Amino acid sequence: MIPARMLAFDKAPAEIFTRGEKNLRKFFSGFDFDFSSASPFLLIFLSGGSERSAIESVAKNHFYILLAFEENNSWAAATETKAWMDQNNIDCLLADMNNAGDRTMVSLFLNTITALERLKGKKIGLIGEVSDWLIASDIERDLLVDKLGIRLEKINWNSVPDFKSLDPDPSFLEKYSYKNLGAIIEAAKVQHALSKIREVRQLDALTIECFSLVQTEGVTACLALSYFNDKGIPAGCEGDLVSMVGMMLVQAITGIIPWMANLVKVGSDLVKFAHCTAPTHLLETFDIDTHFETGKGTAVAGKFAGETITVFRLNNSLDKGFLTTGQITAKHQSPEHACRTMIEVKLSSGKINQLKNHPLGNHHLIVPGNQCETLEMACRIMGVKLIK
Repeated sequence: MIPARMLAFDKAPAEIFTRGEKNLRKFFSGFDFDFSSASPFLLIFLSGGSERSAIESVAKNHFYILLAFEENNSWAAATETKAWMDQNNIDCLLADMNNAGDRTMVSLFLNTITALERLKGKKIGLIGEVSDWLIASDIERDLLVDKLGIRLEKINWNSVPDFKSLDPDPSFLEKYSYKNLGAIIEAAKVQHALSKIREVRQLDALTIECFSLVQTEGVTACLALSYFNDKGIPAGCEGDLVSMVGMMLVQAITGIIPWMANLVKVGSDLVKFAHCTAPTHLLETFDIDTHFETGKGTAVAGKFAGETITVFRLNNSLDKGFLTTGQITAKHQSPEHACRTMIEVKLSSGKINQLKNHPLGNHHLIVPGNQCETLEMACRIMGVKLIK
């Protein structure tokens, strides 16, 4: 339900609230509203004289929509309230209930609130540790709960079933074709082991410290992670919690699990992204290759589908974000000096400057199409400031 509050002058008659609720449901019939919430996101001004009640309902570090009508001095009250909130650095937008464009924006806001609510109670499993080199990509457990309602469970590799004792999933073997059948079978067994721990621990998403698996067993999880993503389960590598939270957020907002990729190079107008795992449903074509850094196991070598993409990244405090669209100018499978799936992307000079001079970390999320409007709204609601 959407936390909302209808505001009117003291001792206003009941019919004002009845009429206000009727108008709200007329324009936003697909949503349920909680008018008793102590922490509303949506403030509906039904009359003048409601300004004090409005400011008693707001807090810093939150984002609000102020809805105004062309009756009963609603606009007067909403305007005064917006001025006070601006003076006190409380983020808000004033929307005209009778304006179609404003109603579209409010619908986006309501849909985004609903999507963020779906993240509450979700559980991430961190198998192993955050990789040692990801010094800017760990997130405190309490911050995840406070900010998004997501729980984190840390799982030792010793708790994961031994993949060597498991049978490969036949559907996994049917999906991937490779000259080294033994390597595909081992990858399938790894996926089976991760599936078992996901089921036992009731995980909604997982990120794994994968290099220890390569070093001790000579196998990779690149295909297993890709397989999970293709099944609609956010799964990432290197124990990167920032990227995992971003993947869950993007999926909740857009319905798409993005590709988690390394920054290979930031040039004057082009950026190169690459990784050894990628959701295959985001690729035009793909082959199987070995893992780039180690030459072992299996990896996804694909060509990313489409031309327009969105690039997204959060910081580990979940209060800053990088967001932009870009155009793919080249696609590479198994490049000589980078991970197996690679793209070159043209970005604006301003965004290039941000990546070079104010990066939030290495891994970035690549989403097909232009998803900036929805992700910008999500960031605003979460109190995430997009770097400019």
